Amino acid sequence: MKIFIKSVLVLFCSFLLFACVSTPSSRGKYMINIDSTVSDPFVRSAWMSYTAPIRADMDKFYSENSTGEYKITYNVELNARNSLIDFYLRVKKDYNINDPYIEDLIKIRSLNKLNEYVFFSFNPGNWVSIGNFNEDAFKIFMKSNLPIHIPLTLASVERIN
Repeated sequence: MKIFIKSVLVLFCSFLLFACVSTPSSRGKYMINIDSTVSDPFVRSAWMSYTAPIRADMDKFYSENSTGEYKITYNVELNARNSLIDFYLRVKKDYNINDPYIEDLIKIRSLNKLNEYVFFSFNPGNWVSIGNFNEDAFKIFMKSNLPIHIPLTLASVERIN
């Protein structure tokens, strides 16, 4: 019974998140993709939370550039990773979940390195370092603290119209 209640809660949270992301004022239609390797419903919901800031930024972009190509900005990616972590931590308080990748992100953020992590791990090549980030120092940090960590993105938002 407890597992059923958890599943209903996760589905409800996912529905609310999707409803917030899919507002009637939206100018476009989007598809949210979660990697099939993410099987835990709480972790899937956390990745849905990751997509919310991206979806909102895409809506803003396409309302101003109907034919342009959306490219995620550093601040949006950083906000999305923070949203992922925050949702996961809220759910983790009440349920027994343990996702190694998100646990690594929590550690990176707790050591005040999430800004550099996002910049060096997910930069599509057009982000400019505004924080005077030092890539060599960051690589040393990662090798010392999380030597086997692999940066992942297990959710995406795709415009479908």
